[in-house]
Amino acid sequence: MSIKISPLKKPIKAEVSVPGSKSYTNRALLLGAMTKNSVTIANPLFSDDTKAMAQNLQTLGITIEVLDDSIRVIGSIEDIKDGYYDLDANLSGTAIRFLLALSAIIPGVKTLHGKEGLNNRPIEHLVEGLRQLGLKIEYLDKEGFPPLRVLSSKLKSGTVKMNGEISSQYLSAILMIAPIVGEIAIEVKGNQISKPYIDMTIDSMQQFGVRVSNQDYKRYIIPRGQKYNLTWYHVEGDVSSASYFFAIAALTKSTLTLKNLNPKSVQADMKFLKILKDLGNKIIYKKDRITIIGKGVKPVSVDMRDCPDQVQTLAVLAAFAKGVTRIVGIQSLRVKETERVKALQTELKKMGVRTKSSNDKLIIYGGHPKPSIINTYGDHRMAMSFAVAAAFLSGMEINDPDVVNKTFPDFWKKLNSVGIKTELVNSKNIVLIGMRGSGKTTVAKLLAQKLNKEYLELDDILVGKVGMTIPEIVEKHGWDYFRDKESEIVQEVSLYQDKVISTGGGIVIRPQNIEALKKNGVLVLLKAQIETLLSRIGNDANRPFLTNKKTRREEIEELLKQRKKLYEQASNEIIDTDNLYAKEVMNKILLKMEGRYL
Repeated sequence: MSIKISPLKKPIKAEVSVPGSKSYTNRALLLGAMTKNSVTIANPLFSDDTKAMAQNLQTLGITIEVLDDSIRVIGSIEDIKDGYYDLDANLSGTAIRFLLALSAIIPGVKTLHGKEGLNNRPIEHLVEGLRQLGLKIEYLDKEGFPPLRVLSSKLKSGTVKMNGEISSQYLSAILMIAPIVGEIAIEVKGNQISKPYIDMTIDSMQQFGVRVSNQDYKRYIIPRGQKYNLTWYHVEGDVSSASYFFAIAALTKSTLTLKNLNPKSVQADMKFLKILKDLGNKIIYKKDRITIIGKGVKPVSVDMRDCPDQVQTLAVLAAFAKGVTRIVGIQSLRVKETERVKALQTELKKMGVRTKSSNDKLIIYGGHPKPSIINTYGDHRMAMSFAVAAAFLSGMEINDPDVVNKTFPDFWKKLNSVGIKTELVNSKNIVLIGMRGSGKTTVAKLLAQKLNKEYLELDDILVGKVGMTIPEIVEKHGWDYFRDKESEIVQEVSLYQDKVISTGGGIVIRPQNIEALKKNGVLVLLKAQIETLLSRIGNDANRPFLTNKKTRREEIEELLKQRKKLYEQASNEIIDTDNLYAKEVMNKILLKMEGRYL
């Protein structure tokens, strides 16, 4: 699916209520699980990330009750029995990191993993930090990455030396379990990035009754003898979620009031408001709400080390600012849900925006972006940041809009509420046509895997329906019967959406087949010379001859003569596959289709 967004026709004045903070909700769930008494978490965020955290705590045997506007953590880690536990964090980085630290202090053997995107995110620095306190752990696949298995149940007091330049979540995870372990000190090597997220952790711990000494983000000390003790906790509104609306107000010169926000919040993205103010926008802070009066955008040079989650948002704004914007402090973006810097540059390029990057810097040459179809790479922040552009620029579409469920499930509804209209659009099928031996089946499978789409092979469907092999079908019923059955299947498949389909070589013979497949599909011709086709087919006897020719070469020559023009007329795109590996063909298809069909 993709979503088509209609921009605002003129500046607006509106209010939006933002959901509770994901970061505070997941911290509260972890701290609540380490509190002996029951804890009610009011105004939590209900999203994929917080659901992953809550469900895994339940898997461990901690009783959690989910209500309409709150979550009750009734049980605690004292309820966890010795056993084997499988903890699936889905795509949540906070969940797997917090749960890994928790796994180090609870009974049993704990296996932690997530979906592919999460399993590709590094976790070794947290593992090494916990190992310094006595953790016994093993990697189950790639060293330094999930999945992993925790074999021990206790940690010892002491000092942990950790790199502060990779992820603040590693330090937060150890900080929060420290009162259960004893006296812990954490020494930071290098510069501490994302300092506000450390502030959020310390703020949460203090609200739950535990003191933390923060010595200029270089050393943290949690004295022994402290316990978490709280019965009711209120989650403040999510400034990260609000930031997309702040950006929309700036770009469209609108006035938006974001409700359910703490104007004195220590959340990292409060710094984004300062950046918008420096761009000339007016910010008004009142109790439980923040108003922005948008005045437009201009180029800026800024360090976003402490608010990396809004780099994408600022980069999108910078695309509309005439001049050069320089953003530093972006290193941590390279190990998020996707390689965010690369993803940003790819999508901005499709909009005609030139960029340059180094390991820790992104440069955007702004001006006049053009509309495009945006890929989200399974990353919720890609979807929401480019929605900012769509609020101003007509003709934008965003693929896989459901990725926002990770942190802001109501995002599209909230856009609609301020007059930015959205319309779901079904994604087209990718249909590969061409001669046998052109590589359709192999390339289709690779495409399906790469794009996370379902793969369909029309010949396999036909064989399954008839209950015979193709030679048996032709021998018993003849080619006309085969073509009739093939056309029946085409009509059925043409109703599908978002599939990758490999067709038989003769699919183009009947015009009604092409007409049906084009309704919901983009037809890509895989073209190859006779020598290439012969080398790929070999002595394959799976397909009987269609002509009266005696050799396979003569057969192919005759069929190419008959079908060449039909293939070219039917295709939306043509890819020459000679001298290319299947993966290279796949990449050529993606390059051709990107921004047009994908």
